[in-house]
Amino acid sequence: MCVRVKGKSSSEVVKITNVVIKRYKYTLRPGVNTEHRRVTVRGEDIKDVPTKYTMTGLQHYEIPVVGTYVDPRIVPGFYYRVRPNDRKAHLFNGKTLKLMSIGMGYAKRLTFESESKIENDNFLWSDNHPDGLGLEPRAIHEGMKFKVTSEGEILGEACVFRADQHQIEEKMVKVPTKNGKFAIEKYIHVDVMCHVWLANPGRCSTDSEVYLMRVYGLAVVRKEPNSLNSKVLRVEKIGLDSELEILFQQTHKELLFLP
Repeated sequence: MCVRVKGKSSSEVVKITNVVIKRYKYTLRPGVNTEHRRVTVRGEDIKDVPTKYTMTGLQHYEIPVVGTYVDPRIVPGFYYRVRPNDRKAHLFNGKTLKLMSIGMGYAKRLTFESESKIENDNFLWSDNHPDGLGLEPRAIHEGMKFKVTSEGEILGEACVFRADQHQIEEKMVKVPTKNGKFAIEKYIHVDVMCHVWLANPGRCSTDSEVYLMRVYGLAVVRKEPNSLNSKVLRVEKIGLDSELEILFQQTHKELLFLP
């Protein structure tokens, strides 16, 4: 069924009826309902207890933890935001916290950083929530500062004003080091609001101007072997939701944000 909305030049599909799949009739509607998105994980795939779980409602940017299963992309030293799969609210008052350790055994204890130096209450067990947990990786936080560069030239500075959009991990790679061990690098898509200070574009001036703009990019975060601290190496593939994007495309090859 197609419907043409008043004021629009084209019609749009509302639904497709009488779709037969294996003798059953279905009605198809456009879009994706994430509430019914299903993810199946198996312990044997990560050389763990041979369990199998199916989670419903996990968001596409979240990494699964359920029962005995902890996804190998969840690594101590990196930052995460934690949501029980049966609710919208995040744990730990919605804070982004650094994962400190993952315990061994049937149910794994995940311990996060805490402001308290006496007693750390920021922990949970992988089987605490029957419906599982979704961990969202976080690379960029409010208040982080970067140098805006292009081909080695410093063009200005940027300070993250808001970082409440979802951050999505593209990949995780192991990088060999000189001592024969491996560092871990994560590539995470970010979408943040920044205050950006730039030398007046297109002018010979030492003055600077400040802009509030939306910045998209791919953050590269690295954790060295035997370290519990990860750090942002750079934000590459920068896109600016600003008219300045056109200017930079004309005058510079590629922008790079460096801490």
